[in-house]
Amino acid sequence: MNKKRAVKLSILTGIILILAIIGVLGVKKMTEPTEKEKQITFLKKHENEMNEYIENSVEFQISKVTYNWDSVIENTIGNGLPKGAGKVIQIFGFVNNKENLDFRLDIPIDNSNLPDLNTIKYGQQLTDEGE
Repeated sequence: MNKKRAVKLSILTGIILILAIIGVLGVKKMTEPTEKEKQITFLKKHENEMNEYIENSVEFQISKVTYNWDSVIENTIGNGLPKGAGKVIQIFGFVNNKENLDFRLDIPIDNSNLPDLNTIKYGQQLTDEGE
């Protein structure tokens, strides 16, 4: 009887140990930021560079640039091939607290899956038409 009990206890201990390891790994995975969260954090850290790009590309006065951080998406840009020409981060925003002065920035993603601010461009040009 003691051998059976020892075997059962060993099996039960092993199962509990395996479940504990799986639980710890699952919690660690859940607490890691997603790729999108990493990209948004990167963009927020470099918001001033994005603002400079916008301010230097228009001929009217910009007092404030507002980004819609909930609008950030990763998209494949096309070139007619199924694989596309690469991936970009797209973010929408507006200037001077006027939603009709809106824009979209397209920022290509580098090898580290982060936006490459050296190649930033407009996906939707900012104009002051209608003002």
